[in-house]
Amino acid sequence: MTALPYGGTLVNRVLSDAARREILAGIDGRKTIAVDTQGALDAEKIAIGAFSPLTGFMGEADYSGVLARSRLKNGLTWTIPIILAPRIAENPGLGDIHVGDSPVLLYHGEPIAVLHVEEKFPFDKTEFARRVYGTTEDAHPDVKKLRNAGDTIFSGPIDLINRVSGADELTPEETREEFDRRGWETVVAFQTRNPPHVAHEYIQRCALEQVDGLFIHPVVGELKKDDFPAEAVIESYQYLVDHYYPKSRVFLAPLAISMRYAGPRAAVFLAIIRKNYGCTHFIVGRDIAGVGNYYDPYGAHALFRNLDLGIEAMLFRESYYCRKCRSMVTEKTCGHPESDHSRVSMTQIRKMIVAGEQPPIEVMRPELADLLVKYRPYLEAGLK
Repeated sequence: MTALPYGGTLVNRVLSDAARREILAGIDGRKTIAVDTQGALDAEKIAIGAFSPLTGFMGEADYSGVLARSRLKNGLTWTIPIILAPRIAENPGLGDIHVGDSPVLLYHGEPIAVLHVEEKFPFDKTEFARRVYGTTEDAHPDVKKLRNAGDTIFSGPIDLINRVSGADELTPEETREEFDRRGWETVVAFQTRNPPHVAHEYIQRCALEQVDGLFIHPVVGELKKDDFPAEAVIESYQYLVDHYYPKSRVFLAPLAISMRYAGPRAAVFLAIIRKNYGCTHFIVGRDIAGVGNYYDPYGAHALFRNLDLGIEAMLFRESYYCRKCRSMVTEKTCGHPESDHSRVSMTQIRKMIVAGEQPPIEVMRPELADLLVKYRPYLEAGLK
């Protein structure tokens, strides 16, 4: 039996077929709000229970509590505000939407959800950036995105009309059923937005020694422009699972969300999501959900030691290859100097692939590096 979802109940705000048909039949007479990718994916994840216990976009009490205390108004730990702040440029009729209205959310012109507006309130983007991302610099990708958002938050429950992500993405209910089918009582989740390198493989194997199953759950929804595309991440991990892992003990599925590059705060948020998907453990490595040099590489370790989320954090130090030890090590297991170590940097791997260079075998499996070569044009565009 899988672990309870966060808050005890798995939210389901997906409309029945009959309710969906009724809304679509009368859609011409309804008010609408055009949303961006983050808004669309957040609405979907609320509806399928990935963000349980949230049933909609945050109201002012929850929003303020998350900013100031990393807590929802019900007292549960929560670290990333889930808000809808649509841009006026794409919504000239936004001022006509009031509390009590139930506009349809449109993504690329297609209806995806109904928002039952309970509150409208302005928010301070600078305060949001400082508290959540720890910086107000536009060089941070999420701060830049925040600057482009609207100035007013619309909050309230949502009902999902249509899924946004692909058919290969499973809901929390579906992954829980899969874990039960496999007889897994303990499941460790691995968060990633990159193809696998040997350091991550080492951590995954160490974690797998301690649980029934490993759930590799890459974020593929919305990433920063110089990250690998979703196809590269899924294809390379599928190769690793097919050729190197015991298939009965490893499960791979994508997670379509907008990645929040908020360091320790994002790490907690990502762990809560995996609890909702049925995981009992969560791998926390070096600089998880970090970007640039904005966060303490082990800040998430310190944060998890003081939290009880109902999912156990497996804390790992940075791993790397030691030429003297002839194995993967960490600072806890190797006493040799830095000159004997081959450290892994995904930024370095991306640049090597763009340059047509093969990453060292102690950094990435050659067949995985060969597989990633076809994504070189995408990486070249992202690095410009």
